[in-house]
Amino acid sequence: MPTNDGLIKTLSKIISQAPFLRLILFIIPGIILETQLNLDRQLYYIIAGVSLLLIYLSFRPYVTGYYGLRLQWLFGMGLLLFCISSTGLLTHKHWQKSVWHGDGKEHTYHVQIIDDAVVKPKTLMFSVKTGSYRTQIYLPKDSASYALRPADSLLIRASFEQTESWYQRSHQIAAFAFVSHWEKIEPIGKQPFNIRFTALKYRRYLLEHLRRIIHEEKEFSVAAALIFGYKANMDKDLQQTFASTGCIHILSVSGLHFSIIYAILYFVFSFLGNGMKSRIIRQAIILLLLWGFAFLTGMPVPVIRAALMLTLWGIGSTFMIRSFNLNTVCVAAFFMLIYNPLNLYDIGFQLSFSAVLSILLIYPHLYSLLSLRNTLLRNAWQLSCVSIAAQAGTTPLSIYYFCQFPVLFLFTNLVAIPITTVLLGLIPVSLALEFIFGKALTIIPVNTVLHIFISVLEWFGSIPNAVSYTNQISVTYIIFTYFAEIFLILFIFRRRLIHLFLLICITIYLIFPQIFGA
Repeated sequence: MPTNDGLIKTLSKIISQAPFLRLILFIIPGIILETQLNLDRQLYYIIAGVSLLLIYLSFRPYVTGYYGLRLQWLFGMGLLLFCISSTGLLTHKHWQKSVWHGDGKEHTYHVQIIDDAVVKPKTLMFSVKTGSYRTQIYLPKDSASYALRPADSLLIRASFEQTESWYQRSHQIAAFAFVSHWEKIEPIGKQPFNIRFTALKYRRYLLEHLRRIIHEEKEFSVAAALIFGYKANMDKDLQQTFASTGCIHILSVSGLHFSIIYAILYFVFSFLGNGMKSRIIRQAIILLLLWGFAFLTGMPVPVIRAALMLTLWGIGSTFMIRSFNLNTVCVAAFFMLIYNPLNLYDIGFQLSFSAVLSILLIYPHLYSLLSLRNTLLRNAWQLSCVSIAAQAGTTPLSIYYFCQFPVLFLFTNLVAIPITTVLLGLIPVSLALEFIFGKALTIIPVNTVLHIFISVLEWFGSIPNAVSYTNQISVTYIIFTYFAEIFLILFIFRRRLIHLFLLICITIYLIFPQIFGA
């Protein structure tokens, strides 16, 4: 980290090296404005017109040949307003999909199931397509409802209610209903090809084969989450065990899983050599398999982010281009927000990008603090630095959403990540052998490793004060927490008193918010 530049110059340098970071900072205000204020669409058109005028004026000195007046700053202002207006209109389009226009009375609806069932204490919850809306229905638990699959069509009698949950609305879920009378019907007309239905069909097929290998429910649910991101039947206590030990990220297929699988595949295909042609062939095979893996998970937001990141990195490494940097992360985030601006409010999106950004910005400096010759100690230090960096980026968000902090995260991840690496190799091999020989082979100790994995985490979770619980905090508190982390890191690596002073001021605010009326 530079030692002579000021904080403003450092931030300016970071932004200049990552032009897509600037674009992201420009489009986020448009998303927030629309979701919080629901501005009139005509206002966005006016803002767009003003933005184009400012951009035109910014180029005018160069067109006329008059260089006495510098108007370059108008281009930045015009681009900011254009991004705000464009993303505001785009967000408005997506946000309206979560506004239910029903009359609150009971009607007969034709719905189509679009996702696997989620098991609730007394019901099964299905995400369904109701006309042009995405809604949720709750069906009684019985053999008929358990047999339902994505793409099935139902005729239901229900009264839908507008969802009030911000989380659900950000996922474009408009309404929900409890259904007691329903019947499965044949779809009307020829159904178009749907890649998600196909993915869920193959995932369900593979899960059935995985069940033949792993019989215990806990072990099966962990394996299903690790490989396919399937957590519909996972026990709440088991999820809490992973959360309280700081390993909940292992149950959500994301960058960690893709990085491990990429490393395994790279090792497997290393025999192809290191020439240009060999590198292209190897990367093509690996990326094809990675996207196939993403396909089988149903392609949630963290999976798409991880697949995009590794694709950009893989292409760059093939042609000897340094591609894994801040701008690459911002490219993936930018296009995901353009595709659906409401991804900004997705918890997985926020946690995954904050973790990756934190690793990119903190890990290199943290790792450089110690120089170890012993390979085992060096690898342990490297893994610790990655865990600390990722935790620094995700802790404020985790406290905000889950009101808890895993105190032992560093120790549990030192154990959990190596075991996860082993499992991500063993489980696919076990599935492949089951397909070939038609039965599970005891020479592949996948059940034993899963049992040890769960037992170790349960032991960590049983340690007194292994998790620290907090009260609900505000968004302002989160922002100031991130500022505290930034100034702490700057002070550690640059040792400037101004950073220590700002850190102390923010810490006082965080500890005694009532003094400031917060």
